[in-house]
Amino acid sequence: MWYGVSNIAARLLTYLLTPYFTYTLTTNAGQVEFGRYRYIYALFPIMNVLYTYGMETAFFRFSTSEDKQKLYRTQMTAILLSTLFLTFLMYLFRTPLANFAEISDHVNYVGWCAVIIGLDTLSALPFARLRKENRPRKYAMVKVTGIVVFVITIVFLFSFGGKIANNNVQGVFARWYHDNWGLGFILFANILQAIVTLLFLLHELKDYRPAFEPAILKKVLVYGYPILIAGFAGQINDSLNRVMFQKLYRAPDTESLRLLGFYSAALSIAVLINLVIQAFRLAAEPFFFSISKEGNAKETYARVMKWFVIVLALMFLNVTLFMVIWKHFVGPKYTEALDLVPVLLLSYVFLGIYYNLTVWYKLTDKTHFATYIMLIGAAVTISFNWLLIPVWGYYACAWGTLLCYGTMMYLSYHWGQIHYPIPYDTPGILKYLGVMLLLYFVQWGITRLSPLTIVHLASGLFLFAVYLFYIYTKEKEELKRFPVIGKYIS
Repeated sequence: MWYGVSNIAARLLTYLLTPYFTYTLTTNAGQVEFGRYRYIYALFPIMNVLYTYGMETAFFRFSTSEDKQKLYRTQMTAILLSTLFLTFLMYLFRTPLANFAEISDHVNYVGWCAVIIGLDTLSALPFARLRKENRPRKYAMVKVTGIVVFVITIVFLFSFGGKIANNNVQGVFARWYHDNWGLGFILFANILQAIVTLLFLLHELKDYRPAFEPAILKKVLVYGYPILIAGFAGQINDSLNRVMFQKLYRAPDTESLRLLGFYSAALSIAVLINLVIQAFRLAAEPFFFSISKEGNAKETYARVMKWFVIVLALMFLNVTLFMVIWKHFVGPKYTEALDLVPVLLLSYVFLGIYYNLTVWYKLTDKTHFATYIMLIGAAVTISFNWLLIPVWGYYACAWGTLLCYGTMMYLSYHWGQIHYPIPYDTPGILKYLGVMLLLYFVQWGITRLSPLTIVHLASGLFLFAVYLFYIYTKEKEELKRFPVIGKYIS
């Protein structure tokens, strides 16, 4: 619970920055800065995978078979040296990197990004150590505190920094404020967050001494290599389309950044469903392993899948049937791409199903299939976006994401049924998804026929009730056995 709540709380806090930014950065310059922020932060996860190269997972894997202290110190030494080396490379090539990242007017920001990524990397193993030592409260406190520092710093600089700067226009703060307004504020807040986080983790670092055990390091690197490849592929599937859009779309750089900001605003609404998926993953994975030896484990996995799809469908309809409300989550200057929200939501439905399906290769130790699936998904993402972004813009990003996650879902299901067949109610699940899409298209048609908000709300409530009734008629007997709500089902 502590790990899950802290991660969801942290994500929710950063998630809520979207309405803040889109209602605050309303000028043309502000829209460009928002787009630049989302572009830079699409690159961060890719760099994080390179900097950590599977060390966290390797720590969990070998902490039961190797001397814990030697393992921890060897890994920390390796991470420290590789972080210094990669950070040096970023500094050495800061000018071409700044050009690639669309921050050529602020080459120093490359150094700021290197500091953020480097400090986050140095925090990775201490966080893993907290989890391994069963200290979830400190883990949660440090995670949430860091995000709170990040959010408060951003709100302070954007909302109150201007007034402070205007009180002393010749002061140091005023010059810094005007030089770094926009992306600079966000990077500065991120640096503060990373520093505060690392300070809270000093206790986990105080017993570190430089150590180098070649045998241990070899095992760790061999184990972490496929994780690095799969991690790269995963981040390509999740983030690369935004990078490709900025580089391939035929528009001036500032205009493409503005459009990327609009697409990111739509993505932020769709990511709401991803919070549910993340919460499910944190709760389901240990549960799946804990029951894997039971005789009815496969039937339980199938049942969990069915109800998980039902929850995802309800989340999909909650957003799409009530877009008249959800559209206010982003500022009125950022609504241009909101018609893509249903496509992005369906993409995350497919991603959620894929995560549920991954139980088969985790239980059978066939994790190399995860690499195959991720690489195929990455190939779909790259080829689709490369061909269509120049002519279709950010619509290619959305539909490419749908195709990528749909492909990953199908491959995991297909190979899973060969190597570890689970009796999923596939026809029933397809019916739930089909009815979900049918109701969405009915609502879409109603919104085209009538511009009245009250009509959209009324039809949305009616159609949502129809779906709930459909669930009731299909699952009545099982609902009776549910805790709490079962006694209300007749």
